[in-house]
Amino acid sequence: MTTPDAEAVARALRSGPATLDALAARLGGVADRDALDLAISEAADRGWVRDTSAPDCGPDGVCGDAPPTVLALTEAGRAARR
Repeated sequence: MTTPDAEAVARALRSGPATLDALAARLGGVADRDALDLAISEAADRGWVRDTSAPDCGPDGVCGDAPPTVLALTEAGRAARR
């Protein structure tokens, strides 16, 4: 299990969009979901990652009957990871 950071999140999303669970798996398993949320937030603050969640959804990406949150690299994220 790993402790992810913003760069690890961006690297993991280079292969394509992912749900939170898929991202955690790409990172080799993440025991601390709060650490993953923090790493995603940091990557989003840097402009590297965007997600499909509504603003009022919880940190786990679940929002009522809406589909799960999907995370993807932005153009800035692709450029930063080159």
